[in-house]
Amino acid sequence: MTHPQPYPHPNAPQQQGPYGSPPYGQPGGPGPYAQPAPYGQPGPYGHPGGTVPRPGCEVCGAQPATPVTVRSHQGMVVIMRTVTRRGVYCRTCGLAVYRQLTSSTLVTGWWGLLSLFVTPFVVLLNVLGARAALLRLPEPHGAVRPPLDPGRRVLHRAPAMLILTPFALVALAIPTLMVVGLLAKDDGPVTLSVGDCVRNEAKWPEQQLEKVDCGSAQAEYRVTDRPSCGPTDYLLQAEYTVGSPRPGFCLNARR
Repeated sequence: MTHPQPYPHPNAPQQQGPYGSPPYGQPGGPGPYAQPAPYGQPGPYGHPGGTVPRPGCEVCGAQPATPVTVRSHQGMVVIMRTVTRRGVYCRTCGLAVYRQLTSSTLVTGWWGLLSLFVTPFVVLLNVLGARAALLRLPEPHGAVRPPLDPGRRVLHRAPAMLILTPFALVALAIPTLMVVGLLAKDDGPVTLSVGDCVRNEAKWPEQQLEKVDCGSAQAEYRVTDRPSCGPTDYLLQAEYTVGSPRPGFCLNARR
């Protein structure tokens, strides 16, 4: 019957296992109690041990970093081009790249018929893609090289203010005009009665009547109550009469 091997004393010299690695159960060797060897040092069976470190920012080397894709669009009247920049960036360097390419798009992205429709999508992809991923990262640490300068936010830069201000004014003007139109008082046609004098601001047979003083030179017609209008008279439209319209109101030409 095979008896189990006693657990080795901590101060006892380590024995070498097969292929030059520590035996089963020893630090650095195979087995459930084996500890991983330091990164870059030989592990079991000669393979590199340790955990592979995560890549840092390709600009400054700081961590944490994440792969992102930022785009810039340029319209050239007939043709257009889109520049794509992919890389692994920390929060600081990635925001610098995002803000630079997005600001450039807001200046050069509108100069073409198709570019008018492509540019909003490029900006939206940058905002929902690269910017959102970078803002989820914590503040970077461990930089070995100087990071990029993010500068001011996109909306605080001159290109964004130059392009977005007219759109904002149009967006505000439309509801403002609608509110003004609803609040404006519509007086409607003037109210006339028999004996009033008017002048017509429209071309007959259209009627755009304005009530004037009968003694002024502007008085062209007088409202009369006749059974029928004469050959030189005009029938007064119903919206100018008082109360329920009834036939017989005529505009008699003043001579």
